[in-house]
Amino acid sequence: MNKIEPYFDDDGTLVIPFECTDHAHKYWKQEGKSMSEVLTELGVDKETWGKYTYEKFPGDTEEASTEEQTD
Repeated sequence: MNKIEPYFDDDGTLVIPFECTDHAHKYWKQEGKSMSEVLTELGVDKETWGKYTYEKFPGDTEEASTEEQTD
C-alpha cells in the first residue's frame, strides 16, 4: 500500500511522505500548516500531542488553582 497522506507508523512516529502532494501538511514549508493543525487533523490523543508540540492540547482547560474560599 502506497501511503501519500500523513500517518503514524507502528512505533508512533509521525510520517509525512515526500510524495504527499498537499504541501499544507508539510509544516516546515512556508505554505504549511502549524504542527498543531496537522496533529488536530490527524485526531491524535493527548499523549501523542505532547510528543510533538508544547502547545495546549485542544479541549484542555486550565483550572484555577485558587479555588479555595476563605471564611
